[in-house]
This record gives sequence, C-alpha cells and structure tokens, in this order.
Amino acid sequence: METTKINHSKIIIRTLLKVLVMIVIIFILNSWPSIMQSFKGNVPPLDYWLDHSFKPSNIILIVGFGAYFYYSDWSKTKEALKKEKEINEKWDNI
Repeated sequence: METTKINHSKIIIRTLLKVLVMIVIIFILNSWPSIMQSFKGNVPPLDYWLDHSFKPSNIILIVGFGAYFYYSDWSKTKEALKKEKEINEKWDNI
C-alpha cells in the first residue's frame, strides 16, 4: 500500500496568491479617497498612501486570513487524499 503525502508547496503557493489578492483589495479599499483625488489631478504623496493602507490592524488581518487560507487548503487536501485512499482500498478488495 503506497502512502500519498500532502504537497505543501502547492498549498503555500495558493495561499500566497490569495494573500496577494487580499493585499491588493485592502490597499484599494483603504486608498479609495486618494485614488479618487488622484483622478482629479491632486496626487497625494506616496507616504500618505502607505500610511493609510498598511496599518497594524490590516497586517493582523492579512496574517490571520493567510493562516486561515493555508489551513483550509491543507484540510481540503487531507480530506481528498483520505477519500482517494478509501476508494483505492475498496477497489483493491474487489
């Protein structure tokens, strides 16, 4: 009976992609007034944008959701491997 291991590198890559999308969304939402102001020709300085976008509360959200995304992908992969193993055992017993 062969054992299948969880591919952690795939899970880490998927998690990082999800976190990057979340960072972009948080940056856009927190900077929306500055974005609208820049469309009118008044571009605020970059430090103003970064001050309002990367707060400790946002960093906590990013880390927390990153951990959640990793755990959910890991548990889904673990369940899928478990079901695959059960199906293979049933076919081996026939």
